[in-house]
Amino acid sequence: MPAFVIGQRWLSETQHELGLGIVEAVEGRHVRIRYPATGETRLYAQAEAPLARLVIRLGERVRDRSGRELRVIEMHERRGLLVYRGEDDSGRLHELPESELDDRLLYNRPAQRLLAARFDPDIWFGLRYRSWLQGMREAGSPTLGLVGPRIALIPHQLHIAAEVSKREAPRVLLADEVGLGKTIEAGLILHRMRLIGSARRVLILTPEPLVNQWLVEMLRRFNLSFALFDEELIESMEEGNPFLTEQRVLCSLSLLLSHRRARLRALESPWDLLILDEAHHLTWSEDNPSPAYRLVEALAQRAPSVLLLTATPEQLGREGHFGRLRLLDPARFVDLASFHEQERHYAEIAALAERLLDPVPLSGAEQERLEALLGPCRDLDRETLIERLIDHHGTGRILFRNTRAAILGFPHRVLKADPLPEPEAYRALALSDRLTPEHAYGSGWESFDPRVEWLIQTLRALRPDKVLLICAHARTVLELREALRQRAGIHAAVFHEGMEIVERDRAAAYFAAAEEGTQILLCSEIGSEGRNFQFVQHLILFDLPLDPDLLEQRIGRLDRIGQGPVIYLHVPYLAGGPMEVMLRWYQEGLGIFAHPCPAGPEIYERQAQALLETLANPEQAESLIAETRKLAERLNAELAAGRDRLLDLHSHRLARDTALVEAIRAADADPTLAEYLTDLWDAFGVEHEPGPEGSVVLRPGAHMFQEQFPYLPEDGLTATFDRTQALAHEDYAFLTWEHSMVRAAREWLTASQLGTTALILVRDRRFARGTFLLEMLYLAECPAPLELHVDHFLPPTLLRFLLDAEGHDRSAEIHWDSLAGDCLAQNARLGCLVIESQAEQLAQLIERGESLAQGALPDLIQAARAQMEQVLGDEIERLEALAQVNPLVRPDEIARLADRRARLAEQISKTYLRLDALRLIVAY
Repeated sequence: MPAFVIGQRWLSETQHELGLGIVEAVEGRHVRIRYPATGETRLYAQAEAPLARLVIRLGERVRDRSGRELRVIEMHERRGLLVYRGEDDSGRLHELPESELDDRLLYNRPAQRLLAARFDPDIWFGLRYRSWLQGMREAGSPTLGLVGPRIALIPHQLHIAAEVSKREAPRVLLADEVGLGKTIEAGLILHRMRLIGSARRVLILTPEPLVNQWLVEMLRRFNLSFALFDEELIESMEEGNPFLTEQRVLCSLSLLLSHRRARLRALESPWDLLILDEAHHLTWSEDNPSPAYRLVEALAQRAPSVLLLTATPEQLGREGHFGRLRLLDPARFVDLASFHEQERHYAEIAALAERLLDPVPLSGAEQERLEALLGPCRDLDRETLIERLIDHHGTGRILFRNTRAAILGFPHRVLKADPLPEPEAYRALALSDRLTPEHAYGSGWESFDPRVEWLIQTLRALRPDKVLLICAHARTVLELREALRQRAGIHAAVFHEGMEIVERDRAAAYFAAAEEGTQILLCSEIGSEGRNFQFVQHLILFDLPLDPDLLEQRIGRLDRIGQGPVIYLHVPYLAGGPMEVMLRWYQEGLGIFAHPCPAGPEIYERQAQALLETLANPEQAESLIAETRKLAERLNAELAAGRDRLLDLHSHRLARDTALVEAIRAADADPTLAEYLTDLWDAFGVEHEPGPEGSVVLRPGAHMFQEQFPYLPEDGLTATFDRTQALAHEDYAFLTWEHSMVRAAREWLTASQLGTTALILVRDRRFARGTFLLEMLYLAECPAPLELHVDHFLPPTLLRFLLDAEGHDRSAEIHWDSLAGDCLAQNARLGCLVIESQAEQLAQLIERGESLAQGALPDLIQAARAQMEQVLGDEIERLEALAQVNPLVRPDEIARLADRRARLAEQISKTYLRLDALRLIVAY
């Protein structure tokens, strides 16, 4: 066990990017290391710490914290700490305690390894080089964080995620209509913010029925695991704060409201991002905000970034809408009356934007109004004018709302309703049970319920088409499965809330399989949530729920963008009773089987009592349905008339948003990842073979390089590089450059010494026999706190030099992968002879490469700083100008940008170079 002493400098062998650590405390069997360059602290078990003590050798150059470089000429130990003496460029001597070494110093010794004839197989050099190149490609990419999630490429969702996640501490209301993907938008924002380092600690609050749906969505679509805090965990909570032990927490809002201690612990915890689903359930008034509202308000004050999700931003009243906006920016949304006045003003701006979409020239009065808003703008094109008007629109900065009317690609709904006789046994049940009579009746119902025989005949008629059936209860699902098997020999997959996630995956995979899979998947109400069934056109509604939101949620499993031209809604209803009333109320009153009814939730709230009375007295159905139809027409018309065209433009524009889709499709089609991983698996010893439908099956090999490969289970996994396959088979891992396995493998490789030295013999007509070349990979690095996003301007940047014997750089004319030959990693004797014969010249070439690299560094720093100043400076100027006319631009947003610009300028100026890898090429 190493002897740790406070003040010693150590390097992490597994997290190279942390920089140089310093021992902060030695506590029993543990040691605490602080990494000042990145602001991180780690606690390690002393006996198993993956750490390497930094010891500078005589003759090597180092930097102190001020950036001064010294060549070490002497070293001694003082009370367990190393003290160096070195000379600067002018020859003056200085004493340098190890505690004063530059915190950004990363240290490996490829030069020493090469001169000591220690080589790695050449494959590792290539993989190392490709890993760094990929990091350079993806840093700052507009698609970063958007490629990896298991989602269909929907333009408006990608635009919202890209726009929101690039902001400093975004606080927005996602208010798309049902079926447009608010959960996916929130997940995309979270995924991207996590990758750029601005959302490490996340709290998601949802209504209780949606907790499982969110858990599955985050895991399956975004590969993000959350700690689920439920009643049992809260009740067992002892002293301490469990919210501090997890980085990502998911729980219901009602759970925090009902447990005071849990509520206090959540409020005591720091959060980077707060996400709240179904935000319209929060009620607010100037005199009496609800307890739920006050809790969310307190949490939102502690979290710099907040996402609120609601499909009904204004349907439950303007006061509630103002209250939700107030959660996002209380400094701007102070007074309800002022808010109403601002909304009237912005309606005029929206009308101007509508006119700009019209090819007819603006009238003189319209042009004057436009210039009053924007200043002189006659020379600007209409696209630029619309962009500027969007900036002037108040809620446009924090509210995103897409409607089905503005988004293309939804399927046409076709209802196929089949009346069936209601069994006498069901008529004796209580009214409250007759909508799901099979559940109330108990065992044996399937023997006489006409819906069972109808289902068998329907499946035979639709074969081989896939069919999804949804009903209210898990018990019905299980009993239907047995009835289909025993009466018709039909094997159905089941999917319900009582199953473990792995079991659900297997059932979904069995259903999705094109040839060997089942024709039908039987789902309970909750069990079907959060899953993708884009390969299905037929939905059977075995029963009808009372709440139109639940019905829309069922239909929404199929009615999604890109589903196909049409979906069929099959309803086998029991005629003459409550089921028929529900069918007619939905079909003739709300029209929900033909298209979504945005006013449905409010109509149900108004008519719930009348609907229950009509279920008991079906003869009253005509009058209720007529009233419902009129109410739906009026409320839906009001909602349509209230559409904010400028908000539509802010939330989605097809031409602009399609560019993101095309960029991601290009990334999906690029074979680079598959080639890289295949080489990496081969080098590491991971077994891989083709799997079903274009997939790949991975298993740990018998002779792997290390005991475990990152994120590869002991029993292996099936993976795919194809997005369409990943959407159809959620049990497949979807491999992209952003997948945890890929990122962890890259980080493991670049943090190790693998591939830092290589020696190959080549036969190449370009080179005379005995010619040798030295390939040098230098890395320009700027370790900085994650929240600064320095990688956007200066990611770890690879500089490649290829020096011939005279010290000329030939990297521009000779590509790295054109140099292939026999690797001498396994021929130590010959390798030593080669190195010994060229040792003196190699040392000179290494110094020459150092000089070339140092000469290139100032230009690299200057370019990065200029880009940073340009990007952030333009954004600061835009927001400052906008703040003069738009009170919804937060001063803290501008201040954060200015502070980030100043800190980035300082960090970028401290960028340094390190030699990352060497490869000696000898022609024979």
